[in-house]
Amino acid sequence: MEDVDTPRPWTRTQLWVLLLIPLAYYAGAVFGVRATVMPEGTAILWPPNSALLAGLLLLGFRSAFILVPLCLFAEVAADLPTFTLEQAVAFGTINAFEALLAYSLLRAVGFDRRLSTPADVRKFLVLAVGVAPLFSAIPGAAMYALLRDATVPYLEYVRVWWFGDALGLLVFTPLWLALAQGRQAWRRERPYRGSDWLVLALVPLSLVLLLASQAGRLGGLPFTPLLLLPVAIGVASRFPLPVVSVAVALLATTVLVVLTQGFHPFGTLSAQDAVLAAQEFVLIVAVVPLGLSALLSRLRHQRAQLMNTTARLAELNRDLEARVRERTASLDALNAEWQRQAMLDPLTGLANRRAFYQQAEAAFHERMRHKIPLALILIDIDHFKQVNDRHGHAVGDQVLRAVAMRMAAVSRPEDTLARYGGEEFAVIAQHVDLSGAERLAQRLWEVVRQSPVEIGDGRSLQVSISVGVAACRPDLCDLEELVRRADEALYRAKEGGRDAVVLAP
Repeated sequence: MEDVDTPRPWTRTQLWVLLLIPLAYYAGAVFGVRATVMPEGTAILWPPNSALLAGLLLLGFRSAFILVPLCLFAEVAADLPTFTLEQAVAFGTINAFEALLAYSLLRAVGFDRRLSTPADVRKFLVLAVGVAPLFSAIPGAAMYALLRDATVPYLEYVRVWWFGDALGLLVFTPLWLALAQGRQAWRRERPYRGSDWLVLALVPLSLVLLLASQAGRLGGLPFTPLLLLPVAIGVASRFPLPVVSVAVALLATTVLVVLTQGFHPFGTLSAQDAVLAAQEFVLIVAVVPLGLSALLSRLRHQRAQLMNTTARLAELNRDLEARVRERTASLDALNAEWQRQAMLDPLTGLANRRAFYQQAEAAFHERMRHKIPLALILIDIDHFKQVNDRHGHAVGDQVLRAVAMRMAAVSRPEDTLARYGGEEFAVIAQHVDLSGAERLAQRLWEVVRQSPVEIGDGRSLQVSISVGVAACRPDLCDLEELVRRADEALYRAKEGGRDAVVLAP
């Protein structure tokens, strides 16, 4: 429950509550004396204590030092026409004790004055409606026994006080608490519809029918006040607690006024039976809608929480999906880069031997489908071992990179130029026959020989290559056979003195 007892200056709203609670207490006392007491003196319902309890729940215990004296003064003002000053003060003191006890019990169990959950309704019914009036009924009944007919059993006075006060707290405390809430508490999640207003209109209509009934009958048909219960339930199922509390108060007080004014809404009963029937009606017509309203409020709150949780989960799911897509794209890009790196020679940046064979397989598959010509060129750098031995492997790496760059510059986009191994290179040339492959090989040979390779410190090396060329035969050709023939042509080029291009037969 909200901690309203923390010392702080009174707000304007709280000052208004301090002023209105004693007025409500006085009005309740006058109403209780004049409208809820049977001619023989039996009180059906006592409303004023609900105002003091509501004030304490709204303002906290520190307000008791202001509210209790003011409400005691209101009690005396309302009771003086009927009781002496001493008796009025005694009754007022007992009523103040009842409200303070109810407030203390509710505060001890963490009661929420909005009555928005079944647990809070249960606490209110047991402690404020059940326990507190019973404890005040013990001294209150003793006062009645001294003032009234001593032939009435003491326990009967206890029952009259207990039930009257309990029903007053039950009917009017939720009403005062509801009236003190802001306008937001009177609204609900979805807009009101015509059917809602129709149900609410049944409240005054049912009261008119009740006033028109006589001795529990209307137009010759039975009409008991319990028939108003479905109306209260209908209101509780469609409206928030503030509206429900107003409807319950109207239904309960109208039945009591009709009964105390000499009508017989429950049929022809003895005075005692009529009082019991009225109290049973008030108990039912208040507890059922109050509990139903709290239950539905709890369900609506849980549904709103569920919807918020579902929306949050959907948002998190969308965020997760976006992250997964982003991570998947990143992994795909990284995987593609890894695959690309796995297919490249790290020194020259050309395709490696693995990539060469993949491209060669794809080229052979394309040749088989479309009968296109295909050639293979194998290249070997002449005397490369001597370069490494004389100048070191760093210079050897420079030579490999320079040769690779120059050959890549004159290769066609559709050709696959790869580092075949060590100082060997290979070219898969598609859409060319042997003569076309020879022209490509000559360009490769020439571009390497055109200029020496700069190796630093103003030095350069003249580099040459030996080239073997083979093309697929029209009748039969596979990769192994093509590599073998190109390798034989390369061998003849090196055997013939190197720095030459040799064609396979």
